[in-house]
Amino acid sequence: MILEVYIKSTEVNPIICALDTQNLNEALSLANTLRNKVGMIKLGLEFFAAHGLSGVKEVAKCNVPIFLDLKLHDIPTTVAKTVAAIKALNVEILTLHISGGAKTLEEALNVVQGTKMKLIGVTVLTSMSNEDLNELGIVKEVKSQVILLAKLAKKIGLHGIVCSALEAQEVRQECGKDFTIITPGIRVDSGHDDQKRTATPKEAINSGADYIVIGRPITKSDDPASSAELILKSLIN
Repeated sequence: MILEVYIKSTEVNPIICALDTQNLNEALSLANTLRNKVGMIKLGLEFFAAHGLSGVKEVAKCNVPIFLDLKLHDIPTTVAKTVAAIKALNVEILTLHISGGAKTLEEALNVVQGTKMKLIGVTVLTSMSNEDLNELGIVKEVKSQVILLAKLAKKIGLHGIVCSALEAQEVRQECGKDFTIITPGIRVDSGHDDQKRTATPKEAINSGADYIVIGRPITKSDDPASSAELILKSLIN
């Protein structure tokens, strides 16, 4: 089975749990609870706006790898200076928008040289559809736009990209096995939310994702650790 070979050969837990909260104590509690149950935890813009660098430092003390999902998007100098302010943190991955352009990506990469921090490029948000791109004057369909941006990220030297599971297979074919693919928009059930391009955990992994981002099915459950374990088991059954 492809998925089972994937997990056994890499020995990496592919679950990134999104701690979408402004509450520092809640984030710390979840981080401690999920230690060794997930591959990484995700801290996003909501948490960072509330607690900044000091909040990330506190969560890092829980000894769980951190995916800092800030989706930086600005002129090259501003992004580079922001990355410079963040790079001293104990963070595994930092995100920035590929659509900021090649120069922005290059300058950000220069800043993290010699550190453990990996830069991952955001392609097209999973909340967006073809119609949303058209409203912005982008004539390509989502999948074509994602592949275009992924190829630019690989050319520049980013560690990988964020895309939905619906594009992961084509990105893998275009960018190779050593290019990290992280897929948000993961849903355990079909509840209504603000995401448009979604998939189940198993669908995402089978499509070629290295990591899947899951939030509420874990964090809002009565037993987050057990929920994470059940999702992981579902990937190899």
